[in-house]
Amino acid sequence: MNASAPLDYYRTHACSRQWRGFLLALCEEFDSALPDAELARLMARIGERFGRAHALPAAATLEELQDAANAVWSSAEWGQVAFEELPEQVHIHHAASPLSAVLGGRVGWDTGFLEGVYRQWFRAAGMVSVLDVRHLQSDNPDVATYTLSRVF
Repeated sequence: MNASAPLDYYRTHACSRQWRGFLLALCEEFDSALPDAELARLMARIGERFGRAHALPAAATLEELQDAANAVWSSAEWGQVAFEELPEQVHIHHAASPLSAVLGGRVGWDTGFLEGVYRQWFRAAGMVSVLDVRHLQSDNPDVATYTLSRVF
């Protein structure tokens, strides 16, 4: 067995077969109808709606917020998140998203959705208006990274 075999297995089984064909068809239709930037904005709005529907309880620390987010992701089988506090920003590392697994590196889908969810959750937690959540480019198809930082 090669080193990537376990991850390849995960990617093919992370999204149930009943949804795989539907999601791929939906993705192809949206890809043909919307430019990448517009698709990313649409998916971010959908993510914000998801974030409101799955509101996190009040948290006093970043670790408590991370634990609350992971409780939502665990119950939905949507992977897990780690928040990394840096001097002037917080990095958000989301691993094992089923959208990422089924759709691969298609721009805007997974990253836009998760960006919207985290934006909504941090706003609800009291994020000030000069901060925002943005996706960062990554070479790792299994981990999407975002930054919560000052908007310029």
